[in-house]
Amino acid sequence: YRVSDTPGASLGTSMLQAGKKTTSDFVNLSEDRDKKHGCLYMRFNTATDMTDDPFENFGFDGILGLGLRSLSQAPPFNLVESGAKEGAWYGDDHRLKMFGVFLAVSDFEHSEITFGGYKPEHITAGEQISWNKVYDGHLGHWQLAVKSITADGVRLPFCDDGTCRAVVDTGTSLLAVPSSLGRDLISRLRHKEKAPGCGGDLPTLEIELENFTVVLGPTDIARPESVPNLQDEPVAVPKQTNSTSTCMPMLMFLNLPDPFSPKTLILGEPVLQKYYTIFDALAPRIGFATARHVQPKRSASVS
Repeated sequence: YRVSDTPGASLGTSMLQAGKKTTSDFVNLSEDRDKKHGCLYMRFNTATDMTDDPFENFGFDGILGLGLRSLSQAPPFNLVESGAKEGAWYGDDHRLKMFGVFLAVSDFEHSEITFGGYKPEHITAGEQISWNKVYDGHLGHWQLAVKSITADGVRLPFCDDGTCRAVVDTGTSLLAVPSSLGRDLISRLRHKEKAPGCGGDLPTLEIELENFTVVLGPTDIARPESVPNLQDEPVAVPKQTNSTSTCMPMLMFLNLPDPFSPKTLILGEPVLQKYYTIFDALAPRIGFATARHVQPKRSASVS
């Protein structure tokens, strides 16, 4: 372990992912520096048998659950609750159950999670953290209210009944939406390639939360469209010299059962890459601020 000398850093312990190596460092000094930190005793579940699909394709050895306490089998199984109680990381009382997630977009930086606080250096200069209340916390998920959804400048009536929700999930690689919404979004956000690769700022998808609007452009979620060949195998549309390739949003259609609202989205990796995301289990609430990256995310293209 090492103590960070970053000026203005918030209290906490960080874990960095660099390839297959995971390291940990303390973000700041604490008055109880003589205490042993970085270790905790907690319970975990082991599996004696798992199906080949999908686990044989996974490179990881386990799942680090970061849901709210009610999602755990019992409090000792919850990492954030156990770590705060055991003193596994530094942090003020109001930050002990807080963790910040930064997802890298290039090989010039590392993904990082900070427990017991967050790291301001991951936030774009001049940005303020926008906090949003977590709803239905008894379900155990980091679930927010969605006020409206706008696609390519058109506000959709999908959320007008006030039942839209969004679960912020570090384990989901795409943006997941109900199938009834997804078809409309793909129709509105599919567009011709304007530059090499599916980059640019337009068209955008805007997800309005209580105190923050998530804005995703082609660079965040668009990919070159694939079409089936005679063998029904997906192939990428060949790149055209006159820039007529088609880009489409990469969306996962997911219809969640009760007790979730049928109008529930899952904000996964594309959102967590664009925004530094801070989870506060004490409130509970989630904060967003535009992430500061070493270099911009590259747009998807057909090589």
